Amino acid sequence: MHCRAPQITTHPGITNHLTQFYASLPFEQTKSSLRMATQPPGPSCPSTMRAWKCTSSGSSRTCLTLQSDVFLPSLPLMGSKILVKVSHASLNPADLAFMTLFPYWLPFRRHPVLGLDFSGTVLEIGSSLPPDCEIKIGSKVAGAISHWDVGLGIGTLTEQVVVDVGQVALVPNNVEWLGMGQAAGAMGIAGQTAVCMVSSGAIRKGMRVLVNGASGGVGGLVVQICEGLGCDVVGICSGVNKNLVMGLGAIEVIDYKAHQDLAGYITARFGGRQDDNIDVIMDCTGSQELYANSPKYLKPDGKFINIVGGWSQGVVPFVRNKLRPVILGGVPRDYILFLLSANGLLSKQVAEYLENGIIKKVPIDSEFGMEQAVEAYEKLATGRAKGKIIVKMAS
Repeated sequence: MHCRAPQITTHPGITNHLTQFYASLPFEQTKSSLRMATQPPGPSCPSTMRAWKCTSSGSSRTCLTLQSDVFLPSLPLMGSKILVKVSHASLNPADLAFMTLFPYWLPFRRHPVLGLDFSGTVLEIGSSLPPDCEIKIGSKVAGAISHWDVGLGIGTLTEQVVVDVGQVALVPNNVEWLGMGQAAGAMGIAGQTAVCMVSSGAIRKGMRVLVNGASGGVGGLVVQICEGLGCDVVGICSGVNKNLVMGLGAIEVIDYKAHQDLAGYITARFGGRQDDNIDVIMDCTGSQELYANSPKYLKPDGKFINIVGGWSQGVVPFVRNKLRPVILGGVPRDYILFLLSANGLLSKQVAEYLENGIIKKVPIDSEFGMEQAVEAYEKLATGRAKGKIIVKMAS
């Protein structure tokens, strides 16, 4: 006696609905972007492009490889995807963390393309962009992809990248000094983080804001936005960067190298009467000392905003500073720690700050050619960059 498996048939209408539903899932949409590394385009088009891939763990010199045989993204694009010819990429500390913190044996860690920030020109658009979308073929755009995208192998240190249209914004065309390299540095992770910090701090005219790490990529933009909104900004950086930070709008600069007890100096300068206290502290370097001593100089209703999670990716400082009650040694000041979720709306807000003159300058430390990405990351790893480090992808 032979057993025969039952045959199941599905009504065609149900099949169509299931197919549409499956195609709408985030993972299925991601697969179309991953074809850049798995399927070549048609014979009439160039078949490959160059991209920097992370082929092992460790420093940039150890793990980065420039590959010239990466398949171009496949066309046509589906949904709200766009294909961008990358002009410039901007480097972030998160790139270094991805190289060193995540073990190479993790499935998502196999040969990813690094890079979050980018600017470039739209080459193709998907079949169903939003009706009110201003982006079209030929548009100059900038923005950032997510850490999840990088984990799936879709980075911006490549000649072409497929992203969702919701991850970018138009580069302002009426800001004469703004180049595509500066657009990548401003409208990517740094600018979006600065916008979120200002929003989290409920920044308004008349506030006194202390920015730690004021000469960095994020800090330099925070200084300008807060000053442009009518705040008195005090920056913390090394003395050699004093003129830079003053030029961005700070009314005072504290050289952290000149004070062995930095918290003690800030207490002497801004402690005492509540009117002399600081309203918001923007910490772009992750100083636990600055927060632990903050009741001495931060107003009782003030906010301490930190964007650096450290080796634990934010777990340790969140538990120690947000969850621990005062009775058990917690600090009686509002502590905000966030990890950015990049999106085009934040890039658009940065673009508006650029257009209305609130952001007057995008501090650029240096620009490297595509073949020099290893050297660019080595400069980033020193922690001494005065602004953003840019890699020019287009020749």
